[in-house]
Amino acid sequence: MTTPGTNMNGYGFRHAVRMERIKLRSLRSTWWLAIAAVVSMAAAGAGVGLGYRSHTPVATAAQILNNSLGGAIVAQLLLGALGVLMVTGEYGTGMIRSTLAAVPRRRIVLAAKVAVCGGAALTVGLVASFAGYLSGQLAIRGTAIPAASLADPAILRAVLLTGVYLGVTALIGVGIGTIVRHGGAAIGTLFALMFVPMIVAGLFGESGIAVGRFVPLLMLLNSIAVTSPVPGLFSGWISALLMCGYAAVAILCGGMLLRHRDA
Repeated sequence: MTTPGTNMNGYGFRHAVRMERIKLRSLRSTWWLAIAAVVSMAAAGAGVGLGYRSHTPVATAAQILNNSLGGAIVAQLLLGALGVLMVTGEYGTGMIRSTLAAVPRRRIVLAAKVAVCGGAALTVGLVASFAGYLSGQLAIRGTAIPAASLADPAILRAVLLTGVYLGVTALIGVGIGTIVRHGGAAIGTLFALMFVPMIVAGLFGESGIAVGRFVPLLMLLNSIAVTSPVPGLFSGWISALLMCGYAAVAILCGGMLLRHRDA
């Protein structure tokens, strides 16, 4: 038998989740960012496929797949921005005060945002990843280029993990948005965290691999969205787990600040 406190906490979380779903669906930016993420992946896949149709020598299935998923570079920023706006939008309008008045337990508010944004972003991320894969395959139809079949575990893994990566990026955005609380600054911080470490690691050449394997964008391009990870980097699964760890740290830091700061 559960205690009254547990029942109230459970009800509070379900209530908060319903609130967050309504807010997420009502935001026009949510739909635009989700659509743009899918379109960017599909456009990149189609562009790569068309570019390889007359390429000499004939491209391999791995080349087509690896490059077809390259649209994730843009899609990650779009879904990361979605996660940021999930939090900062309320601070910008002052609605956060009403949210915290309706659900006083701040950790429940943040947990609800994470649950709703995570579910939505993972769905969009997987759709976008499959869109990139499918558009690339359609663009090479009728050529001598071998198709990349999802029956191949390496192909399926790359497509699935790319979708997971995109979904987790949105959760990192939620954490950064909770820490920074200002939309523009939080999106700028997300952009910097994604690209600046890659530039720094690149300055060290091959010796930078030891550091680069921990960098999100390098993990995406060389470990997650590829059939064969670059030697010296973590496997796709480990890289995806690392991204989940980054999201957890960002959310935990945001949660601690949320508890001790005024709305």
